[in-house]
Amino acid sequence: MRDLLSRLADIPPVTAGNLALSLLALPLIALLGERVVEIGPIAELAVQWGLVAAVVGVAVSGEDQSFAEIGFRRPTWGDLGYTLATAVAALLVFASTDPVVEALGLPVAGDAGTMTAGVGVGVALARVVTTGIVEEILFRGYPIERLVAYTGSPLVAGGLTWGVFTFAHAAVWPAGNLLQVAAVAAVLTAVYLRRRTLFPVIGAHVLVWALSVMGQYYG
Repeated sequence: MRDLLSRLADIPPVTAGNLALSLLALPLIALLGERVVEIGPIAELAVQWGLVAAVVGVAVSGEDQSFAEIGFRRPTWGDLGYTLATAVAALLVFASTDPVVEALGLPVAGDAGTMTAGVGVGVALARVVTTGIVEEILFRGYPIERLVAYTGSPLVAGGLTWGVFTFAHAAVWPAGNLLQVAAVAAVLTAVYLRRRTLFPVIGAHVLVWALSVMGQYYG
C-alpha cells in the first residue's frame, strides 16, 4: 500500500489535474444541471464534446501521449465479438439486478439517465453516440492508461477509476440506479482491461443505449 501511494504521489501535476478533469467534471456538470441551472440538450452535447477534447488535448500536448497510449489502439476483428458480448452482458446485468433493487427497496428514478426526455429521436441518438464515446474516453481509456503507467497495475488502475466513477455519481443518482450502473461500469472496465482498446467498450455502450432509445420510441 505504501508503495502504491508513493507511486500515485509521483504523478505530475498536469496529469493529476487532467485525471481529475476526466473523472470528476461530467458528474459535477450533471449535478449543477440538476440542482443549479438547467442545461439544454444541445448545450449538453457541446459541453461533453468540449470536455473530452480538452482531456485528450492535454494528454497529447501536455503529457506527450499518443492517441494509442490513451486507448485509441487499432481494433481487431476479435473486438467485434467483444463488442457484442459486452452489450449482451450489460443488458443481462440490468435485467438481473432489477429484482435485487426491488427486493432491497432501493430508491430508483425512472427517468435517470434517460436519453429521450424532452427530445426527438435524432437528438436522442446524438446523445447515445456522445455518451458512449465521451464516457468511455473519460472513465476508461484515458484514466486507466495513465494510472497503469504510474502504478504498474491494470487491476489497481481499473479499480480506482471504477471506484471514483461510482462515488462521483452517488451525488446524482439514487441508490438503485447507482447499483445497476456501477455493475455495468464494472463490466465495461473489465473488458477494457482485457482488450486495452476503446473500440469494443464504446461500441457496446452505444449499442445498449441505442436499443433502449429505439425501444422507447418504437417499441
